[in-house]
Amino acid sequence: IGTEDCLYLNVYVPKTQISTDDNYDVIVNIHGGSFMFGSGITYAGPRPIMDREIIYVNINYRLGILGFLSTEDNVLPGNIGLKDQQHALKWIQTHIKQFGGNPKSVTLMGASSGGASVHLHYFSPKSKGLFHRGISQSGTALMSWAIQDGAAQKARKLAKILNCEDSNTQTFIKCLKDIPADKLVDQTKWFFHVARFPFAPFGPVVEVESESSFLTKHPYMQLEEGEVNDVPWLTWVTKDEGNLGSIILNINVTNEVETHWDAWAEHLFDYEHVVLETKKHDVSEGIKSFYLQNEQTPKHNSGLFHKAFGDRLSNVGFETAVQMQANVTNSSVYAGIYGYNASVTLGTFFGIVLEGTTHGEESLILHGIEAIQSMFPHIQFSKNDVLMKDTLFDFFTSFASNGKPQCRGVEWKPLTSKSYQYLLINDIDNISMSEIPELSPKGFWESLNLRENKRFSEKLSTL
Repeated sequence: IGTEDCLYLNVYVPKTQISTDDNYDVIVNIHGGSFMFGSGITYAGPRPIMDREIIYVNINYRLGILGFLSTEDNVLPGNIGLKDQQHALKWIQTHIKQFGGNPKSVTLMGASSGGASVHLHYFSPKSKGLFHRGISQSGTALMSWAIQDGAAQKARKLAKILNCEDSNTQTFIKCLKDIPADKLVDQTKWFFHVARFPFAPFGPVVEVESESSFLTKHPYMQLEEGEVNDVPWLTWVTKDEGNLGSIILNINVTNEVETHWDAWAEHLFDYEHVVLETKKHDVSEGIKSFYLQNEQTPKHNSGLFHKAFGDRLSNVGFETAVQMQANVTNSSVYAGIYGYNASVTLGTFFGIVLEGTTHGEESLILHGIEAIQSMFPHIQFSKNDVLMKDTLFDFFTSFASNGKPQCRGVEWKPLTSKSYQYLLINDIDNISMSEIPELSPKGFWESLNLRENKRFSEKLSTL
């Protein structure tokens, strides 16, 4: 449940009496939710961080069909939600001084699609100067779901569902404007195929050139050419990103996934619009052969299925992004792997025992302890969980202050072109740097010849 009237931001200050002379560092949180749902308050409330000497801002932006529908032309180019974020950042530059904030020290922060949003601002020329550091948790611009494929095709499908004429975009837009917003949003259900997948059926796109465009070249290509806003970036993935697939396998359509592997794989692994129909069987069989090691179904080899799921949706895009960005920017790139096993997990809310640390679980620690315990008194976080929350915020606030994340005597070293070092966060007393030459089997996924990243500009018919 949401509201079309959503373009608000919230500013939180560390004391009741503020002055324009205070000059606090500013952290701006962009909430996650697959570019489809959520809000600043729901996903990134201020309470856990307001004992710090910072200004905290959380913003809202249009989501789903309202925020990311695109006809891939100059009439409805797309990225409305990202442009909402950009307008919020411009507002902050103009007004944050009145709240005691320093407009020259603004750090963006977000998780999942919020993290990808943060990273996408590194590739928009219009975002240059609006922020000075970025924190992306389990979300980068190179993850498979971060850039929407088949946007025009989805727009035509929506037109057909709503009985709108789609012979030209102007006519289509006129029809959409006559339809109530809640009815438009309700059509989202026709774009999910496996429970809540694909991960982000409506999301950012590469736009045609215009004065209002946010992104006109794929981030992969921009990284290849060194076209990136050169400010420090801190990012991580969780140790077991793919465990998110457990929720799908244990709650929804398990039998269908087993029986119709070819049909479901393209949605689970997000390649519906980037592979020719004649080659989809080869891709699905390739994934099964590489990861499931001749097991017939993912149900009987869930660990390897989770590995495949995590590699495709998170790990490959994370590893590629941090390595490429470290090679082309002067600013530091800090990368980590979050593996802390909290006493409360996403599985807790679904009655599933998940081994490891799945996608989004650090957000439960960062923003959810007080809220969850107030709503669910029977759910209790441990003292260690609270200490981990403080540890993470120590890293974030030090990074927001001077661009160098520090905590508990640990020096988080940046990646270099010669050394891919990651901070491993496993427990309060188990935080260390480790050099990891390869996090994911990038070569395998590149061998599938998916139409994205480096091949993004090629025509699908040429593959």
